[in-house]
Amino acid sequence: MQELKRFSGRAHALAHRQAGRLSDAFFSQKGAGRPGGAIAQTSGPAGRGAIQGRTDIDEAPLRRYAHAQAERLEEGFFRGRYDRSRARLAENIALWRQRVDIANPGPDLANFPNSAFTLPAGRAYVEISPLTYYGSAEGSPAQYNAEFLLRYGLTDDVEFRIFGNGVSWSGGSASAWGFAPIAFDTKIQLWTEKPDWYLPAAAAEAYLQTQWFGSRPFNGGTQPAITLNFDQSLPFEIDLEYNLGATRVQSIDGENVWEESFQWALQRDFFGEDFALFVHGFYNAMTLPRLPNVRVTSAQLGEGKQNAVGLGFIWTVDQRLAIYGQMSGGTTASTPSTIGMLGFAAAF
Repeated sequence: MQELKRFSGRAHALAHRQAGRLSDAFFSQKGAGRPGGAIAQTSGPAGRGAIQGRTDIDEAPLRRYAHAQAERLEEGFFRGRYDRSRARLAENIALWRQRVDIANPGPDLANFPNSAFTLPAGRAYVEISPLTYYGSAEGSPAQYNAEFLLRYGLTDDVEFRIFGNGVSWSGGSASAWGFAPIAFDTKIQLWTEKPDWYLPAAAAEAYLQTQWFGSRPFNGGTQPAITLNFDQSLPFEIDLEYNLGATRVQSIDGENVWEESFQWALQRDFFGEDFALFVHGFYNAMTLPRLPNVRVTSAQLGEGKQNAVGLGFIWTVDQRLAIYGQMSGGTTASTPSTIGMLGFAAAF
């Protein structure tokens, strides 16, 4: 209900601002050269200045104007993270499927958690973070990645995804360049947000980190992970995104260890609906296998927890392109001291 009120308020304000322009367009006189409109004056029996009547109305400006305003209202309806659930309602889903929109559901690489929303069937996103840097930490040297995420909507509720850290550089005493292995990922939307019940939107996501195409210094073995993704609208137009899951990592002695993980982000639009700021963080792991491999024993893995907090932005340039960036810092000795990223996402 709160979402409906917000949208109704935006639509009412827009309609009010355009009311004057609409009346001008409606009463444009056909071929008379009088921009004031369709009410003419005469000097007949009633005297000069009396209203004679309405002249013919040129409907073309009205049609063009109405079409333009309909497109603006439509775009405003589907823009923004708060409208991602409403776009999937029965009366809106056909339009949602046919629109190319980078803001709905939005890029997943922009922050640490992933959203609970999927792409429409047949739509695709390409997300690339060519400038990604992880500072050194206890058990891992500094590392540079060129991360990428390819997303494709198999159905309206199921995404097929391929993720990789791309071209990578690892520092330390044994510095190396190479290519990180790829991971196969899928996200399945379980349900949309139900504000009246205070129920967040939810999805299940799972990935398998492979050893394919990976250089030896960046190969951490074949590792699975699973998370539950949630999105919820909060007061003051704040969006809460959080993930709960479990991920498996490999220690330096070759033992696989399962760890619990948690990622979160609070985001709000500023200066309109095209620019958003967020604060985010993670515990133990990001939702995707983005962190450098930790080169410690299995006992040290259990003791050394990772945690980071930072700030970032998402700039929606147009319906097809978004630019994002973030800067974060580790709060424990096992976490990279600095995590910086700049990237973009394109919708097709």
